[in-house]
Amino acid sequence: MKFKTRVKRIKKRISKNFKIAGSRFKRLMILLGVGLLICIAAFFIYKAYLFNNSYDGLGKDETIPANPYDMERFTNDDNGYLSYADGKYDSFLVIDVSDHNGKIDWEKVKDSGVQGAMIRVGYRGWGTAEIVEDKYFQTNIAGAKAQGINVGVYFYSQATTPDEAIEEAEFVMDKIWGRGVNLPVAFDMEPFMGQERFAEHSTEQKTEMADAFLKVVKKFGYEGILYGNPTWLSNDVDMKKLAKYPIWLAHYTSSTDWPYEFRMWQFTSEGRVKGITGDVDLNLYFNKL
Repeated sequence: MKFKTRVKRIKKRISKNFKIAGSRFKRLMILLGVGLLICIAAFFIYKAYLFNNSYDGLGKDETIPANPYDMERFTNDDNGYLSYADGKYDSFLVIDVSDHNGKIDWEKVKDSGVQGAMIRVGYRGWGTAEIVEDKYFQTNIAGAKAQGINVGVYFYSQATTPDEAIEEAEFVMDKIWGRGVNLPVAFDMEPFMGQERFAEHSTEQKTEMADAFLKVVKKFGYEGILYGNPTWLSNDVDMKKLAKYPIWLAHYTSSTDWPYEFRMWQFTSEGRVKGITGDVDLNLYFNKL
């Protein structure tokens, strides 16, 4: 009798423990479910915030930083490409590419000494005004990242209002979010044989569009950069209103006389790199030590 009683007690205790464990498990699952729903809701609220943008106007004039580089310190590296080092700054080679460069062998590009790539995400058509993804963007960003190449992106703008520039920036953010972009995101607004949509716009209007685009980029946590040649930067935008953004200078020369600071220098459009057929733009990206 004592044995049977003991067995019953053990069974009862085990059953009770299972019920307690089951109840705790259910509570845990409920808490996990509620937590997951809160995280999902927070994600969509945050995403809605990021993609809800309006332009609040240009800020005050700021001092434009002076060019800090010593033009006599530019040399050619072991691969024959332009390089810079002065104890305060060093540099690495960056290409910028689009569908115009065709299919790229990124392994060969990496082996040639290229450490960075600015990849075109897309453009707004000057005729249709439609935003179009570069047909090689997905292939290029995946190929460059697979080889451990630093990646930035640029968008060719044909915006005519700050709202259109914001639309372009949001398009870019949607394409690169979570893709490992670790170089700047560039706003590239250039003339197009006199047919550009912003041909009659004032310097102030073009400055506002650049500012609107780059503010969205900053909001998403990326570093925005303004692309332009000396003529564009001097005449088509107000640099004092955009002094807080780094510059990607397009100046095809062996020794630029641009007096202001630039983060990246596109020094030729006729570069040659293994893995790319034909000419490719070459750039130096400057690191502050």
